[in-house]
Amino acid sequence: MIRKIYLYLVLFATLMMSIGGCVGAFMNLSDIVVPQGYYQDYASYREMRLQEPAKLRAEGKPAPEPADEATIRADYERMVEEQTQQTRRRGINGLIKSLGWIVIPLPVFLWYSRKLKEERGADV
Repeated sequence: MIRKIYLYLVLFATLMMSIGGCVGAFMNLSDIVVPQGYYQDYASYREMRLQEPAKLRAEGKPAPEPADEATIRADYERMVEEQTQQTRRRGINGLIKSLGWIVIPLPVFLWYSRKLKEERGADV
């Protein structure tokens, strides 16, 4: 009786681990396919970049001339692309970790499932 309870507990635990890994894998896969958007819009980024030299001069530090519109736009686009790539990299890393939560408990689940079938066959 205690052996059967132990088998069921191990099966339950490994099944929950595998389900959690599947959920995590799905969530990380969605981050890879459709990465989260960048939080700062271009207008606020542009305003911040244009105010930087004035802030530095107010602090008494040497400040470069304000960047032109094309440079600011290129920097913003590069920053958005870097953020998207970073989100994808985190998604791939998380996907690999989630697959570990599926692959590692699965053989244990299958082995204990076979043991439970053998126990049932012996009881008949």
